[in-house]
Amino acid sequence: MSGFAPVHAQRVQPLSRDMNDLQFDPVRLSVRRDLLIVAVVAITTFWIASALELSEHLTALTEPFEAYQFDELPSALVAMLVALAWFSWRRARQAIEQVNLRLLAQQQLAEALGENRRLSQRYLKVQEEERRLLARELHDELGQSLNAIKVDAVNIRDAAGNSPEVVRGAQAIIDVSSKVYDVVRTLLRRLRPVALDELGLASAVQFSVDEWKQRHREVECALSIDDDLEGFSEEVNISVYRFVQECLTNIAKHANASKVTIDLHRRVTLSGQTRLEITVEDDGRGLHTGAPANGLGLIGLRERIEALGGEFEIEAAAATGAGSVENTLAGRGGGQTGFISRGTCVVATIPIGADNRSKAA
Repeated sequence: MSGFAPVHAQRVQPLSRDMNDLQFDPVRLSVRRDLLIVAVVAITTFWIASALELSEHLTALTEPFEAYQFDELPSALVAMLVALAWFSWRRARQAIEQVNLRLLAQQQLAEALGENRRLSQRYLKVQEEERRLLARELHDELGQSLNAIKVDAVNIRDAAGNSPEVVRGAQAIIDVSSKVYDVVRTLLRRLRPVALDELGLASAVQFSVDEWKQRHREVECALSIDDDLEGFSEEVNISVYRFVQECLTNIAKHANASKVTIDLHRRVTLSGQTRLEITVEDDGRGLHTGAPANGLGLIGLRERIEALGGEFEIEAAAATGAGSVENTLAGRGGGQTGFISRGTCVVATIPIGADNRSKAA
């Protein structure tokens, strides 16, 4: 945590600036307008009082009550007005300072959110790079070693001749090495999708969905995907792949769905901007509106999509609990508990600008 101390100190430092240096034009403009109105009212009152000789009339009216000092009442009223004006000025100044403090806090919060988003994006890049390197090491080192063990075991089995014990031992080594190799191959696919590097985004997503369907035959899964999903950057390709992968994992773990629909299409807006839209929808029991969201899957998906300048949202048809979808994600559900009863629809939209295009393209 010591590495974050300079950043924290840098955020707190602007609080020591003089608040008089901060400009809040709407409030200052309002104060000037009010002062102008006060000046106009004062001049108008002076003109009317002069025309009507109001002071003389007041003196004549209060002269019979000299014993009660009523003739000093105008002076007291003037003093009270001055005190009220000073009080109003103090309150206005305090209000301006409070508004400036809130604006400064909002600015610091926006900067902190930006720093967290950049940190999250950097973390995701490092994570994917580590996965790539680990997958390469597993494939090159462990894969070749297992293959060598299997070849040696086959040679021992074939050379054993009439020794049943040696044949059984060699066959056991062959079986174990084959099983370990299958486990390593599964880990390789989870760490780094080979199809993404060799075949492209569309084929990689199709392959991942087909594998998921093989493991969950009871769920009807339909995939609609464009064929021209090429020319995207590495960050976009891996984020889309992880998006679909994480959504399918959540559906298998929590949704208890019987039907899943996945749409992956390239859209062109009216302004001519190209956007990649991913939609994963199921008919399961949906999000629980009472339990806190302890998992980081959806939060990680949101960070991935927003780091690319995209939008992430979760839609649902109806809810029986009091908590909203956003509150459910944040673990701040309502007082009642229940499920969104008609399934969940997760939508991500990624703008395909210069930053999200492949360098080769």
